[in-house]
Amino acid sequence: MAERWSMDLTSKRIHLSIEGGCGGTTFGLHCSVNEIQSGGRVLWASPEMPNATRFSQLFKSLNIVESSRFHAMNLIGAMDRCVDAIVEAESSLPRIGLIVLDDWCSPTGRIEKAHLDAVLDLSKRIDSETTLLLISKSGTDVTGKDESYRARSKSEFERQGFEIWGLYSDEKKQLYLDQNGALEQGRIQESGFFF
Repeated sequence: MAERWSMDLTSKRIHLSIEGGCGGTTFGLHCSVNEIQSGGRVLWASPEMPNATRFSQLFKSLNIVESSRFHAMNLIGAMDRCVDAIVEAESSLPRIGLIVLDDWCSPTGRIEKAHLDAVLDLSKRIDSETTLLLISKSGTDVTGKDESYRARSKSEFERQGFEIWGLYSDEKKQLYLDQNGALEQGRIQESGFFF
């Protein structure tokens, strides 16, 4: 029987490469709920707020006080300034355990150098215990390799100590979470991911 996914993410730097429509934002919200339930706070930065219906489904297990430990920031403008705002928020709010950047770069092509440099800078400036989860669309495989997903800027992220995770589905619409090579098959339910 599958259980709601949970894992200690403390101190991790994760680049989650997702196939469009596989639930990347839902995964970020799922991790946010886990962090809040463990007593921490979450900083969420994205150009747009998550879908309200999906947000309320995942957050319904939290009471109003717990829900207030989710802090959303609008990720618009120069990325280095956004990073400055995130660092300032982390230092002024108590017990930030998770920072999520969703849709922080263009969905296709190479990741913009300014964006990449900014998030790598962010990973160095935040508390070493704080988890950083970057969620971006997978790249297109033009190499002919038979890869399930293609993490953009993979080698650069690995050099900087990031774990490379992937979230994708196969031709049978089975959902997979690849955590640095450890593969889990699961599904999305109203309250999150089950593996």
